[in-house]
Amino acid sequence: MNQTARIMKPFIFAVVLLLTACQNQDNSDKVQIRFHEVDWYAQRAAAAYQTEALIRATFPATQLVATSAQGKVQYFMELDHQHQRQIIAVRGTDNLRNIRDDVAYIESRNPKLGIFVHNGFDRDTDQIFRDIQPKLNKKYTTIVTGHSLGAAIATLLMMYLYEEGYPLGPSINFGQPKVTNHAGAQKYRHLPLLRVADENDLVPLVPPTDLLDSLHGAYEHLGPELILLQGKYYSYQTQHQVRTEGVDSFWDNLGNESITEHFMTHYLRNINSKLEGATAVPYAQRERYIPH
Repeated sequence: MNQTARIMKPFIFAVVLLLTACQNQDNSDKVQIRFHEVDWYAQRAAAAYQTEALIRATFPATQLVATSAQGKVQYFMELDHQHQRQIIAVRGTDNLRNIRDDVAYIESRNPKLGIFVHNGFDRDTDQIFRDIQPKLNKKYTTIVTGHSLGAAIATLLMMYLYEEGYPLGPSINFGQPKVTNHAGAQKYRHLPLLRVADENDLVPLVPPTDLLDSLHGAYEHLGPELILLQGKYYSYQTQHQVRTEGVDSFWDNLGNESITEHFMTHYLRNINSKLEGATAVPYAQRERYIPH
């Protein structure tokens, strides 16, 4: 199976699973998100912070719970034989000081991917991929998720898996910092990834767009973004909108974001408030629905 075929089948599934309305740039505020599916990923991203015993008790299909030797990043893998899929959830950092440490690295060129990526995130990803690859079933669809640092690693893992020929399923991550520049985001824009960000979470805005611009180009997100607002409200942006509308948001909003709104517990509560019904609002009107 060629690379395009490997991506298109799970990508079509992702669209059916999560998006029940058009996704074009002019109508992105009309996209309807299925929050029960978002919650399915969020529960696993949150579980990656727990003990091995609790992870296995919560998700009995768990086959592996491990921690990378150098980066001390915990992750676990479930095997869903019924649906022939393997789910990898990666733990992230959970305080602002660690996040600042995470984003302190410059970009370096990854020869496997052929793009510049965040040095620190990539080191953790490479180690986890080397550890977990012998345990993966190449006939199964692979799904990855994570929060914060774990979300960054999950996104890079998708790139690694794609290059090694693994079929990819739809993936959702939470509070992800940026991992690559414009060229990297363009190369992997086809990956079936949806990023979830709380409007007041600082971490998805880092590194800021003007950091290291003169070296390899500004850091940039790949994939569309689901923005969690207060109560039942949310906004949605395409990858193009994220790039063009969010350029100055880090420096404009610095100091307004709450540290607690980056924590996975806050994401779970915010998603839970939308399970019985959610309403999309245009991105330009989102400030009406942001708690201050």
